[in-house]
Amino acid sequence: MTASGSRGLSFPKAKHILVEIPKFEIEKNLMEIIQVIYRGRGNDIIDDQDKYLTFYLAERSIYYQDNPQLSVQESVLSLLNLLLVLKASIMTRIQGYGIIGRKKYILIPIGGKSVLAAGETFSGQIASLINQLKKEYNINKSHKLLKQVYMSLEKLMGDGDFEVEKNHNTAASYLTIRENFNNKFLAVAKTFDKLLDFKPLELGYISGGLLIVPSKNIEESYQMRLLDMQKYANAELWENLKSISRNKTYPESLTYAVKNAIELVERLRNATPKTQNFIQKSQHTDQYYALPLFAFISGKVMKKYFENDPEEPEDQRFKDILSTYIRLLYPVSNILPIGHNYQEFPFVVFRSYSLEEIRNKVFTEKYLLNSHELNVLNLILSR
Repeated sequence: MTASGSRGLSFPKAKHILVEIPKFEIEKNLMEIIQVIYRGRGNDIIDDQDKYLTFYLAERSIYYQDNPQLSVQESVLSLLNLLLVLKASIMTRIQGYGIIGRKKYILIPIGGKSVLAAGETFSGQIASLINQLKKEYNINKSHKLLKQVYMSLEKLMGDGDFEVEKNHNTAASYLTIRENFNNKFLAVAKTFDKLLDFKPLELGYISGGLLIVPSKNIEESYQMRLLDMQKYANAELWENLKSISRNKTYPESLTYAVKNAIELVERLRNATPKTQNFIQKSQHTDQYYALPLFAFISGKVMKKYFENDPEEPEDQRFKDILSTYIRLLYPVSNILPIGHNYQEFPFVVFRSYSLEEIRNKVFTEKYLLNSHELNVLNLILSR
């Protein structure tokens, strides 16, 4: 209800509000619940009377033979935690704080993205900082300092390799078949029935001209060459970052995010004089990589294009185009890689806490035949 009519939606005669919490996930539902309970507003007489708020909660218990009592206690504790968070959030909205035990707490739900930020990788935090610096620079073009900083950070973290951990099932990975896909597909597609012999592929979504593949495990390797460190991770960058962190005209989110970059530059400046490597692994259930479908049929052309190290205008690079495309399709957090110089084909790695949910809504039994892809298929089959 709040998602489809979020502004000005009221039910002024309501005295009873019933809220069901199915499979409660705090980062997805709490903000919606707080909004829902304020929809019964707008009637001066009823607003001064008592109103009743009823929550419906359910929790499953798994019984273990060796200790059945413990499983019940854990389930009860889970419900109690939920009720404490819920009550504190509602009371914060009503009187400015909620009481848990003997202490007062301010509990303000701000949606799913805050939860993503809490579990963000270091590269994701740097990518977020670069985006914030770019936005602030677009607002204040005279602040050349901002541009110098984000360009230096891009140069430092721009040389990154991404390795997607292969799934353990029998399905073939899109990345392993990419180079030979065009020839193999042409060979089996001469007659329609031969497509049945094509080896099954891992789960992937086609959205417009993009292939989007869920990938829980991704390893990132960044190489910071000595010459780049001396050129970009220098005293000037360190001073510029410090200056931004102290500047109160910038948003607090920006000055706070700068601290990660200060730590990075400080470590690089004090490191031994040799090329530094930074490796990190991320494991998230809401993590995806995306590449244009043209990578399967025009791979050689793309590789030749990127090998020539083309001079692409800022904000019109291949990576920026892919990033904009993804953001048009789904709500996403930081988009990697930080750099934009691809070796063979363009791709992006991102997290989206609602991508799967959005697709589930589109491809339900009610809407299945309304999808663009299936409409085209239905037209072909109907002929």
